[in-house]
Amino acid sequence: MKPLFVAASLALGLCACTESPPIVQILQAKQPDPACKVGTDAPGIARGTLNLRYTNGYVLGLIVNSVYFNTPTEVSGVPLDPEPETGGQGTAFVETVKLTFETSTGASIPDQEVPYTAGLSPGSEGNLLVLNLIPADVYTALLQAVPTNSDPVMVAATIQFKGTYASGNSKFESNELKYSIDVRNEDVGIPACAAGQLPESEAPCGNTGQDGTYPSCI
Repeated sequence: MKPLFVAASLALGLCACTESPPIVQILQAKQPDPACKVGTDAPGIARGTLNLRYTNGYVLGLIVNSVYFNTPTEVSGVPLDPEPETGGQGTAFVETVKLTFETSTGASIPDQEVPYTAGLSPGSEGNLLVLNLIPADVYTALLQAVPTNSDPVMVAATIQFKGTYASGNSKFESNELKYSIDVRNEDVGIPACAAGQLPESEAPCGNTGQDGTYPSCI
């Protein structure tokens, strides 16, 4: 009788309903190291910088959890799906990342739906996903929005993952994470490399011009 009671309660408006939190949750942003690896113990980063003179992208690491728990199905005692921690029908496959932008100057930056591939096992925590926040169309728009040798323009990027579960029966959308970048376009006076000299850089993923990192020479 419980289902009938619940249905009656809903019909009478007696049920206080709240929106459930997203199954896939972006928890924190982290800076990748020069080898493009993101350490779980690396400090979080809340804001970045970008110099368009030296790079056309911004690489960010994200800590992502999947709070969905799979319920194994059995027939005559034989499991048809793995245990919850090993994947199976509850695996969340990320297919796209949605990027929207706001700027401190009001300049228009086109929204993006970028293909992305990742698999998140049910109930998994601390998944590390790395992505570029500045696709080609966004970079082109930033060149128009950020004058050369001017004050930086603050760009707030809102990030959201979308995808489907392995069962194919339902889709998901993660929560949104907002990340701000101070964008400029200026020459910082990096010297030319001498004959036989190779530039050195500690930039995230080798992306010089990001977060104040520049090559020793160019």
